[in-house]
Amino acid sequence: MAVSPETARVEALYQEMFGASDGSIESLRAGYRAMFARFKVPGDAVVDHLEAYGVPCLAVSAPGTRSDRVLMLVHGGGTCLGSADDYDEFGYRLSRAANCRVIVPDYRLAPEHPFPAALDDCVAVYRWIIDQDHVRGVAVFGESAGGGIALSVALRVRDEGVPLPDALVLVSPLIDLAAEGASVTERANLDPLPIATMIKRMGGAYLAGRDPKSTPLASPLYADLNDLPPLLVLVGEREGLYDDAQRLAEKVRAASGDVELEVAEGQFHIFPVFDFLPEARAATDRIGSFLGTRFFPRPTQALP
Repeated sequence: MAVSPETARVEALYQEMFGASDGSIESLRAGYRAMFARFKVPGDAVVDHLEAYGVPCLAVSAPGTRSDRVLMLVHGGGTCLGSADDYDEFGYRLSRAANCRVIVPDYRLAPEHPFPAALDDCVAVYRWIIDQDHVRGVAVFGESAGGGIALSVALRVRDEGVPLPDALVLVSPLIDLAAEGASVTERANLDPLPIATMIKRMGGAYLAGRDPKSTPLASPLYADLNDLPPLLVLVGEREGLYDDAQRLAEKVRAASGDVELEVAEGQFHIFPVFDFLPEARAATDRIGSFLGTRFFPRPTQALP
């Protein structure tokens, strides 16, 4: 399959990240950080650090965007890699596209902090956001493992009686830690990310001995997916998590949910984060369009 020069550059970045690693979590974390350091936030970005119910966060806004609309961005990295600061540039793009403020939780990572630490942190940040008197619209975004956490945030607040977000956006979501999607193996030769190995290792670190199918808030493809907010799912055609996105959309539709699934031809895992990709710019605009019609005024109300 022919790829554009920009897509070939994505593949090279993945190969560089894993090729430079000695296989340790520390080395992978350094490679992940170095890859995201290539994406520079514009000088006009409004970037702050804050604490939301004890969880450190990055807040980023493009100039002139609304502060009463907030998108919580849950970063990826297999639950073991990444930080909020890695996502300042991508957060800026999403802020500009969706006309909102973006808040990125710096959630605790596995293996030092296994499930449910990351989910607990993100739920705390979500509660903090909707507790702010000036906030009138909230959506949740997640990519890769962050997509799984983002979906689980919606599931948990639904079950706890907390107001749901206005919308969910998931990019290349990691939602099946049992790795039963056929594309995990069938598309392995197309995907520069060794997804089967990553799920086994990092998903295993997050689960810490738990069974994925019996732990639906860690592996939310196995959860009850009724009564979710409107959902947009984006996935690359050439990635190992392709089938996970398909299965998620099918399950949400079976539960009479509102879901839109879009496949990016020729693209790899988490393609929208790569700022030099034309497909990434198009995806960011698509996300902004989706959210722009789904942010709704939210009345102030006490939480349980």
